[in-house]
Parts: sequence; structure tokens; C-alpha cells
Amino acid sequence: MVRCGAVGLSTGLLAVLAHASGGGHLPSLPHVLVFALAIAWTCVPLTDRQLGFAELLGLVGVVQVAAHVFLGALSRHPRDVLPSPSMLLTHLVATAIVVAALTGFEQAVFRLAAAVAAVLPRPLSPPPAFAPLRIPIAAHPRQSFSEVLRRRTLPRRGPPRS
Repeated sequence: MVRCGAVGLSTGLLAVLAHASGGGHLPSLPHVLVFALAIAWTCVPLTDRQLGFAELLGLVGVVQVAAHVFLGALSRHPRDVLPSPSMLLTHLVATAIVVAALTGFEQAVFRLAAAVAAVLPRPLSPPPAFAPLRIPIAAHPRQSFSEVLRRRTLPRRGPPRS
């Protein structure tokens, strides 16, 4: 979850700052927080493995485009959706900064996790089985011969009684 929060906050905040420094308007704080939380939430499925440079570049690039469209839509001017050259440059610089920071962060987190895992005791595994597993089966109650014949010749019909 810390990784998701770091990706969401760093990508979202730098996207907003890049958008504002490129000539766009600065949105209100609730909009920025909702956008950063949405980014963090979409990163949750990626937390089970280490992300490489290409994966981070794709993720951050998509977020930068989404941030620009989101902030352009908030400005209520249709012309703000297409980026100016200065805004495009600032988004590219923000993408490079975030990808470089997150790549280093990913490597540091996974090295730390490997170091901690090497120090922790390992769980003992159960010994292998040498004999077949015995499963106790409950014995059926003895039924009279007439009861067995009745069940086989006249089976129950309809739904069971509740």
C-alpha cells in the first residue's frame, strides 16, 4: 500500500505541477487528492511484483496523459485539452523525474525486502507422507431389508421437506 501511495502521490502531484507550470491552471486541493487516490487505487494490482523501467514508463506516461485530460476538462476550455509545446515539455520532464525516482524506489524496496527475508526464520515444512492417508468414513445405520427394497423401488419424488 505504501508503494501505491508513493506512485499515486508522486505521479499525481508532479502531473499537476507540470500542468500548472506549462501554462495550465492549478486545480483545487480536493481535485488533486481525488486524482492521486485514483492513481494509487489503480496501482494496487501491480503490487505483487517488481516493476521494471518499461512498465513504470508506461504507467507514468498514461497517468501524465490522464492528468492532462483531467485538468484540461476541469478548466472548462476545450482548447486546454490539446497541450501546448511548453506544457508537453513539462509533462515529459515530470514523466522522466517520476520514472527515475520510482525505478530507484522499486529497487530499494525489493532489496530491503530480500535482506529482511534472509534474516527471518523460515517456516518448517511438514515431513513427507510415507503411507496412504486414512480417512475415517462414518458407518451407515443398519436398515431392514424391507426399508432397502422400498427405497430402491419407490424413490422419493418432489422437493425435500424443510
